[in-house]
Amino acid sequence: MNSKFYAACGAMAFGLAACSGENGDITGTSTEPNPIALISSSSVGNLSSSSFGSRTVDLWDPLAGDYHLNTVLYAARLSANEQADGHWFWEARGADENEGGQSSIVWPVALGSDADSLSTVIDSCQGICGIADLKKGSMTMQPFAAVGFVMARDAAGNPTPVDVSDWNGVCISYTSDSDASLVLDLGDSLGALFYDGFAFPAASLPKAVNPVTKCFNWSYFKIPSWKKENPDGWGQNTGLRAAKQLVGLMFRIQNEPGQYKFDIKYFGTKADGVPEVEDPESAGGAGVVDSSGEFVLYGYDGVLWTPTKNPDRVKTSYYAENVWPKNAVEDGRWYWSTDEDVGGMSSVKWPVALGAENSLTPVVELCKGVCGVASLKKDSSQTDPYVSLGFGIAKDASGEPLPVDISNWNAVCFEYYSEIPIRVELVVSDTSDGLPWAKLPSSRMAVKRCLDWGHFRLPKDSIAPYEGEINDMSDVTKMMMHGSYEASRIEEKVENAAKQTISVRLKIQDEVDGDYRFGVGAINMMFIDENGALIRDWQTEW
Repeated sequence: MNSKFYAACGAMAFGLAACSGENGDITGTSTEPNPIALISSSSVGNLSSSSFGSRTVDLWDPLAGDYHLNTVLYAARLSANEQADGHWFWEARGADENEGGQSSIVWPVALGSDADSLSTVIDSCQGICGIADLKKGSMTMQPFAAVGFVMARDAAGNPTPVDVSDWNGVCISYTSDSDASLVLDLGDSLGALFYDGFAFPAASLPKAVNPVTKCFNWSYFKIPSWKKENPDGWGQNTGLRAAKQLVGLMFRIQNEPGQYKFDIKYFGTKADGVPEVEDPESAGGAGVVDSSGEFVLYGYDGVLWTPTKNPDRVKTSYYAENVWPKNAVEDGRWYWSTDEDVGGMSSVKWPVALGAENSLTPVVELCKGVCGVASLKKDSSQTDPYVSLGFGIAKDASGEPLPVDISNWNAVCFEYYSEIPIRVELVVSDTSDGLPWAKLPSSRMAVKRCLDWGHFRLPKDSIAPYEGEINDMSDVTKMMMHGSYEASRIEEKVENAAKQTISVRLKIQDEVDGDYRFGVGAINMMFIDENGALIRDWQTEW
């Protein structure tokens, strides 16, 4: 790619790491950049400590003074005539006359002239920041600009593929005025198979006004959907196969003509991080971790459930042991179900593979709670599509569920997020009037909400209709008294429900088919202050 422009710079390449364009910007490409920008494995330095704890391993941290990426992390895989690279380069289609584009990147400061020409930008921004100035020119596709790095080079200075599959994936922190993508560059030798590199495996990065961190398993990288036919042998495990012969990696912005600011703050591997998932499409974008503040659980402590300490079970015996039936055994194990039994086709897309016997422990350990994507599909069901998850309270010696009095909890309190409201149900032994339920409102950010027993209600059809004729005000009064009586009766039933609860169930349900993200973290009961009043917001406890 960009071969004509690169050839024109060749005479200067031995004196500079790259060539200057008309606006003074030094430029390069993913497969033919900065020919003299070579480093030895000994010059890269030691692996820095991770800013994500044990979840990731740093390749590049500008706050630590890194000007290039530590691609030597697996240098033992390089042959004797290969050297690690890792210097940042950039690419804009305006540099290639064959494409007809006129895009460029506007940098905040003048660039340097050595191998780390973007060091001045890194010092200025504490990252790689700039403006992608996209100009279509005569291009037939959307213009784009990209920044990236090459893994390693051979003795002649040519980019060479490296097996980095042991990274497990990659993580990036960034902001961007536009949607972007993270592209696995497989070099010119495979470029023809992938539409001159435009169809290399990639992962989508959403627009982010505030700093966000995204982590991707290799399995998340896919060939763009617009390329109808995959190259031979590339239909399965595309991302992992690309990781075994990776030439470079690019952060690419491709959009309508315009100016889009971006800032890359961190780049790391997922070594020792989230387990690989073979089919991310069936797992709801498996392996994606978002630290933007949206759809993130924080691992709080809860009296009933602290996910980071006891991922498998809720402590249902807390404050209820003295009212348990004889021979009752604490349950609390998480379960999940769908609307399949009533004709629906809904499912849950989990972020990682479940454990033995469908255990949610791997999910909890990853998410600091139970998180996933509720994929709602009605099909022939007569009800709105739904999925649900919950936990039983107690079982008898044979494993059958038992009703338990949990009224001393005063309430159930949840840390959660959800794109649609969650219906919290008390599953009871007598379901003739329906299940008492209360609503947790939708929230993209993790919040904490308490539902005391007064929040719960029975379904609307539980109120018996007034069957008398309405002729005058006395009949109206009778109707109102009937309604008050029924309402009082329902309130009593709800109060009694907490004394015979079999399980607590959270239902994600909507009348519209679709995919909805949800997460349930720590669970608590409601506390009583020194004056006997219920504490509803938990701010003093969390």
